[in-house]
Amino acid sequence: MADRLPVTVLSGFPGAGKTTLLNHLLAHSAGRRMAVMVCGPQDGQALAPLPPGCEATVLPAGDAMLGEAARLAAGGRFDALLMEADGVDEPLAIAEGFLFEAEHGAGPDAAVQPDTLVTVLDAATFLRDLNEAAFLADRGLAQATDDDRTVAEVLVAQVECCDVIVLNKADLASAAELARLHAVLQALNPRADIVEASFGKVPPERVQGTGRFDFEAAADAAGWLAALRGEVPAADASGVSTLVYRRRRPFHPQRFADLIHTEWLREHGSVLRSRGLFWLASRMDTAGDWNQSGGVCRHGGAGAWWAALDPAEWPADTAERAEVEADMQVDGTPAAFGDRRQELVLTGLDLDHAALQARLDACLLTDAEMAAGAQAWAAYADPFPGWVDDFDDDHDHDHGHGHGDAHDCGCGDPDHHHGNHAGPPHAH
Repeated sequence: MADRLPVTVLSGFPGAGKTTLLNHLLAHSAGRRMAVMVCGPQDGQALAPLPPGCEATVLPAGDAMLGEAARLAAGGRFDALLMEADGVDEPLAIAEGFLFEAEHGAGPDAAVQPDTLVTVLDAATFLRDLNEAAFLADRGLAQATDDDRTVAEVLVAQVECCDVIVLNKADLASAAELARLHAVLQALNPRADIVEASFGKVPPERVQGTGRFDFEAAADAAGWLAALRGEVPAADASGVSTLVYRRRRPFHPQRFADLIHTEWLREHGSVLRSRGLFWLASRMDTAGDWNQSGGVCRHGGAGAWWAALDPAEWPADTAERAEVEADMQVDGTPAAFGDRRQELVLTGLDLDHAALQARLDACLLTDAEMAAGAQAWAAYADPFPGWVDDFDDDHDHDHGHGHGDAHDCGCGDPDHHHGNHAGPPHAH
């Protein structure tokens, strides 16, 4: 099989400096034959004249990028492909498309291979944008009429699943601000290599030909997943920390609903990102999915708890079944309600862990309520909207990938109130 064309994908929100970085890499290509793809509007700067042997294509955002990449790969004319993604594209989805093309495209000569997923961030605006509750549509950046993602959600998706983070415009941030940015980014994606830059000046070897891309590693790179595996970074002088909240009793649906419609995520520090599963006493079969980035929180159905199903429907694979069985136990003892649990990861600035745990604990059923049993719990007032998931059809267990009902967390733009803003799923 012919060698696959290595691809460096440059992702990043509009204005972060992707085109500036692209021009810098082309200027330092050292005679390498570079294919260039620019998808969507350029990042505030024109593409510089290309060195000899290089070729550039400017495309509208969309699936045309895969066919164009295959065309550029054909014939072995280039040594590498540099792709500047649209400003609101998510890098893992792009890489997945390239991998699919490599396996099912027009033969080995058309194959491309992701080499490095690079996310370019604006050091001067990242934390501000992460804290807001602005939707892409508010800034005229939605890719379709039903694209209800927020700015913060796009930033988080671009950070959590990349191989390298270029912290551009570092000259515009103080040493203390840069230290805090590093800590936040390491908490969001502990696997990523972080490179500070000004005017996109990055040593090419840090972002090209690194071989860092690995799909499974990228998909599992998010800091909240690492925290669930026990890889919790210690709090440092910058004030960034991560709290893992685990409990084996359900939330009272009304008390939890009341809590999440307050400013609790900003009253005990600033929670920038939180993710995980939750269990409502009134919904014994289906896990709740919790997903918060910046000022907007989403919640919805995450699929059936394994305990709600016949064990005959559990995974046949030995390792996967062992994981399910482990979730059914606490300290080696069978849990009273199987794998049903609260499992939330909160990452932010200056967090008061004890206060946050106390707020969540207050939503748990009391001892008296626990004693009343599940039949009584089913009658509790439940203000959460209906969860649309695949439990009734094929017992979906993919906990943690859907976007459901969204609302302003009370920590962003006060002009936004999205309590009834339900959105379609966006895979991360």
